[in-house]
Amino acid sequence: ALAFLFATVINGPGCANIVPPQGGPRDSIPPVLLKSNPGDSAVNFKGNKIVFTFDEFVDVQNIQENLLVSPLAKVNPVVDFKLREITVKLKDTLEPNTTYTLDFGKAVKDITEGNIIKNFTYTFSTGPYIDSLELQGSVIMAETAKPDSTLIVLLHTNKDDSAIIKEKPKYIAKLDGKGKFHFKNLPAKTYYVYALKDEGGSRRYMSDKQAFAFADQPVE
Repeated sequence: ALAFLFATVINGPGCANIVPPQGGPRDSIPPVLLKSNPGDSAVNFKGNKIVFTFDEFVDVQNIQENLLVSPLAKVNPVVDFKLREITVKLKDTLEPNTTYTLDFGKAVKDITEGNIIKNFTYTFSTGPYIDSLELQGSVIMAETAKPDSTLIVLLHTNKDDSAIIKEKPKYIAKLDGKGKFHFKNLPAKTYYVYALKDEGGSRRYMSDKQAFAFADQPVE
């Protein structure tokens, strides 16, 4: 696109008023995913690398805070980005016949205006099909009857009461501004549901000073 510089000469010795070029409307559109390799919802996944290609240059920020891997990874993936590509290298040993979801949260944005891609997720399975069960609900603070979006919801498959203290959960979901959570691509199992204010990323109940809640009954 051509840009023009206009100079208006005003009467007087050596006096000129420089008018800067006027730009177009601000870019408010987040990057668009053009393709992923392997493609989304891939089955019989055997590799350890996923490459995402976008329609513009991208930036990735606070990936460790934003990226949620379900089921929860013991070793976090390594995420690199350059120009229009994001590369995710899986460092964890993948379980057989398991559906995995990568939720990037608010980590991915364009490099010019900082427009964030919302609801950017990627799903694959190490087995022949994608699990499709869902669980959703909401959490409110008992003291205020209001939501708190800093809380997380945890799904455990171990029924022992001590699991929330000793073990990391299988699945994690963040709350939105209305206190709602939504788990997707779950396998058919019995889940024990907890909510808490995470302390230092431990994903466990560490102190009686933490905000903490649990569902009265397991979810089938």
